[in-house]
Amino acid sequence: MIVYPKPEDILFYEGHHFTAEWYYDQEGRMPVYEYYNRMAEIDQDRLDDMVKYFCDCPRGIMLPKSMYRIEDKENKIYAFKPRSERFFNFTTEGARIIITNAYHKHSNEMTKIDKEQLKIATLYRQDYLRRIQEATYYVN
Repeated sequence: MIVYPKPEDILFYEGHHFTAEWYYDQEGRMPVYEYYNRMAEIDQDRLDDMVKYFCDCPRGIMLPKSMYRIEDKENKIYAFKPRSERFFNFTTEGARIIITNAYHKHSNEMTKIDKEQLKIATLYRQDYLRRIQEATYYVN
């Protein structure tokens, strides 16, 4: 039997303008949240501050590109960039930010591993949108 996360488990932060959530897959797993929990506290705090700032600011006010930027224009995948970590995400109707997956960046250029992680973010976005269409994502 699949156990899906409760709404309070997927909620990262509810701000004045956006709500940030952790993505969960069809088996109810939240790999990005597990990644976050393995990070050093200083890196967690940095991501927390960035997400809170983003969610509380009016639309149109963005973080600097050194902290948040689009990584895939076609699929509308963005990345929060606290220190050496990259947290891929996308925005949805209803002003939600869905944080899909993360990895540790090793160089200034996107490596094969980075591109694979971006591909995973795209697949997670497609899965999320499909499950929203089917009304099976927010089941609790």
